[in-house]
Amino acid sequence: MTSILNKAAMLLNYLKIALRSLWKHKLFSFINVIGLGLAMAFCFMQLIQVQSSFEKDTFHPYADRTYRIITDATGTDGTKHSLASTPFPLGEKLKQEQSSIEKSVRVIRAFGGSFSNGAKSLQASGLYADPAYFEVFGFKLAHGKPAVEPRTVVLTHETAERFFGTANPVGRTLTHRELGTFTIVGVFAPLGKHQTHLKSDMVVSMATFPLLHPERQPDSWLDYNTYTFVLLTKGTPPQALDRALAAVAQESNQRLNVKDLKGHAFRSQALGDISPDFENLLNNPYVEPIWKIGVSLLIPLVIILLASFNYVNLTLTRSLSRAREVGVRKVAGAKRWQLVNQFLVESVIVAFLALVVGYLGLLFMKSYVQVRWLTWEVLNPQLLWLTFLGFTLGVALLAGFLPARILASYQPVQVLKGTLAPVSVGKVNFRKVLTIIQFVVALALMTFTGIMNSQFEYMATDNQNFNRKNILNIPLAAGSDFRLLANEMSKEASVERVGLTSAPFNEAAGKGELRKVGPAGQEQPAKETYLYATNAPFIENMQLTFVAGTNLPPTADTTVHFVVLNEKAVNSLGWNNPQEVVGQTLLLNQTEVLVAGVVKNFCFMRYELPVAPLVLGYDPKEIKVLSLQITDGANQEHVTASLANIWKRYQPHDSFVYSWYEEQLYDDYSQGGDRKLTGLMILIVFVIASLGLLGMVTYTTEKRTKEVGVRKVLGASVAQIMGLLSGTFVKMILIAAAIALPLGYFLGSLFLTIFTYRASLGPGVFLTCLGSLLAIGLLTIGLQTYKAALTNPADTLRSE
Repeated sequence: MTSILNKAAMLLNYLKIALRSLWKHKLFSFINVIGLGLAMAFCFMQLIQVQSSFEKDTFHPYADRTYRIITDATGTDGTKHSLASTPFPLGEKLKQEQSSIEKSVRVIRAFGGSFSNGAKSLQASGLYADPAYFEVFGFKLAHGKPAVEPRTVVLTHETAERFFGTANPVGRTLTHRELGTFTIVGVFAPLGKHQTHLKSDMVVSMATFPLLHPERQPDSWLDYNTYTFVLLTKGTPPQALDRALAAVAQESNQRLNVKDLKGHAFRSQALGDISPDFENLLNNPYVEPIWKIGVSLLIPLVIILLASFNYVNLTLTRSLSRAREVGVRKVAGAKRWQLVNQFLVESVIVAFLALVVGYLGLLFMKSYVQVRWLTWEVLNPQLLWLTFLGFTLGVALLAGFLPARILASYQPVQVLKGTLAPVSVGKVNFRKVLTIIQFVVALALMTFTGIMNSQFEYMATDNQNFNRKNILNIPLAAGSDFRLLANEMSKEASVERVGLTSAPFNEAAGKGELRKVGPAGQEQPAKETYLYATNAPFIENMQLTFVAGTNLPPTADTTVHFVVLNEKAVNSLGWNNPQEVVGQTLLLNQTEVLVAGVVKNFCFMRYELPVAPLVLGYDPKEIKVLSLQITDGANQEHVTASLANIWKRYQPHDSFVYSWYEEQLYDDYSQGGDRKLTGLMILIVFVIASLGLLGMVTYTTEKRTKEVGVRKVLGASVAQIMGLLSGTFVKMILIAAAIALPLGYFLGSLFLTIFTYRASLGPGVFLTCLGSLLAIGLLTIGLQTYKAALTNPADTLRSE
């Protein structure tokens, strides 16, 4: 009992001394806590991703008896390839022939692209699934019913909001340029904390698959692109499934007649064992292999190591001020292990204070960064907190052990004689190189991110390709009279023009063939072109630049079919001068059209795609969107409310769906969440680099304290002393800038080559990055050198 009390008293004494020391050196303590805390926030975010990967698909109602089938395909050379997918016929065969299997589900990931609701086009991915998908798995429906009939889909809650806002989309349609139109029959409820490897934006009925993929043979045992899941009947052991799979594999192998394939085998995998992937299976999307999880931890670990190094750096920097304490305590009888424990307690306190900062930083990141691929919640928060605490303790020991060993090794004789020098810090040149590398990484990353963000901003905002300001897009419901709606909405005071179009610019163009009209009996070669069905007000709304001719006729319904081409379409037909094509008769598909004008090339689809031919012409059968030019400065809420009343009068059974074009394109291109996350990472790296620089400045100024005192006695001014102390560090920053800016420019230029239409690189990005680096560096250097320059020589030169 006495021993326990003594240990408790000793620990309490350690805590008191540690708190006094940390409070005495408030600046160093604050820097250490903030630096470690910021690094921990980033690490905590990644630890959440790791835990969530182990929790995937644990929420399904029959997880204990649901299995995925894996294929082991063996080549003639004996090489075995393990796939997470199976042949298409396997699921139905198991269900029909095995009484131990209650249900089977086939999932095919071969659906996706750009889908339009009429007002806007968005990228979405999906999967084909059997009706049992909605029974075996725990994906509940918030609205509607499962997708069973051909060309029906169920959207996730998030996808429904992206396309239709808060309106119920059941009964509405989504259109893909090549795949056609799909009816929305249901919406999934939000998953909340749950994670799944069956991630998709929409689920399409399996009955749709043969319609869109007639080339796929339903009885092929060599098409390994189907994911097969089975639900065993209650009480059936997994061994029964394995025996059934062995029998099916033996039978199907007899039908295989492939030169490079010896045979295949099937085996079961429990639903809870799918994630993470310990086997590195092929064809296994949204399941992180265990090696990749390890790699994903490298960046946060590097950041925490840099922060830990700075803790070591700053602790050793002020080692001289602790040397007398160590010497006195050793003379008084303190043992080395007691001193080590004392300094470790200090690092533990700093680390747990940093834990608080890290958790607050994590909460800030959660509210500030909205990225779909990040997970912020887990099913077992108790385990997560144990992980956080263990990680924090590990960081404390990692960062504190080296300083504790070095400080505890000081000899009392050296300390009391005053002959001790901070040689344990290491070679200054190495520390200079490390600090330069830290700033090079930070500045190069910042420059690359700045160039990348300038491209995103170019795509997301007005960039002179076409007008997007004050444009309101309203998709038409099936069977609606667009002429009547356009006429009524044009009477609103805030509506300047009502344009008609088959789709807004941004991916949803149709395709056709354009050719010259040759002499009788001579057919000219056709050129593939993109098409938009539009009228003249729509072209005015988009503010396209005419290089020849005029707009479409104001009255769209004419006996002559007029079109407007872009320069690329003119060039593809063999004309170099746009003026030559105006008034020419062309064949668009099988219809004769008359060219009214030519517009300058502009980006009407994705910015990374090459310049393509474009035809704008009126076709009433293809009009699907009203594009309204709204008066500048008009109240958007009042405008939409007024237009909604008109809509309800003429379309009482259909929801009023609209999209402000500028907001839609900004959301589509800005990459806001990724940009915010990258910005936070840059901030953390800069803070850590600044802490390293601060440690070096502090060390140098302490080492040269007496020199500063002598120079002041000889008449040196504060400015001269600051210049003397900071010159080396300013050179280091300039060296880092000289290396990082070209490196960042090179990386940014590689990124920009992806895009056909791209932002021009001005000096703004580089001046901003360089200015940020100089501001942070000079502020860090200036504070310490100014403090040293103001030191009273009487204090620094006093004989001890």
